Amino acid sequence: MKQKNADIQPEQPTPETLGTSQTPAQPEPVATPTKAEKPQPSRLQRFFRKVLIWLVVLAIAFLAGIVTDHYLRYKPLSEAIVETQTALDQANQDISDLQAETERLNTVIQEANDKTTSLEGEKKALQDELETATAHLKLLQVLVDVSNARLSLFLNDVEGAKAALVNTQQRLDNLLPRIAEFDTNLAQSMPQRLSLIVSGLERDTETAKIDLELFTKDLLEIESAVFGD
Repeated sequence: MKQKNADIQPEQPTPETLGTSQTPAQPEPVATPTKAEKPQPSRLQRFFRKVLIWLVVLAIAFLAGIVTDHYLRYKPLSEAIVETQTALDQANQDISDLQAETERLNTVIQEANDKTTSLEGEKKALQDELETATAHLKLLQVLVDVSNARLSLFLNDVEGAKAALVNTQQRLDNLLPRIAEFDTNLAQSMPQRLSLIVSGLERDTETAKIDLELFTKDLLEIESAVFGD
């Protein structure tokens, strides 16, 4: 009996038994560190953030007011200029037609000349209206330039203020004859004042703000006196 037991060989492992019995152990999950919470802004930071938002809102509202005011002034005036120019062109065309008709029809020379004289008077009146409207538009452009410069200084943008006043001096020079009708001394002093304002934008911003405010006041008085109803 012992001999038989000794002759029994142990069973050799097969690939299938090896695959099932020697399965590698799965790695245990590694705990990941929790993400650090984002620090909350302090009370002072929240206060300054609110102040900045309000300043931006006020600046946008102020700029929108300026743009709206300019639009309300500019659009009707532009339409009036277009209508006046159209009427002036039509009057010139009528004059040309009447003059040509006069050369062809000797029998109606007197009638044609009378109408030509009448149209010439209308042309002169329309030309005066066109010149007045153009001068008014230039004054409004100067007002817009100065307003934009004041807004830029309010936002501490000196370069923006300079850019707003680049063409203002030339526009003001074109207005000097009209300004002289209102005040000769003011017509002489305003170009010098504007030049000093531009040169002092970087040197003394606060003084420039005050000077631009006074300059705007003078422009509004000129507009009311020269172009008012």
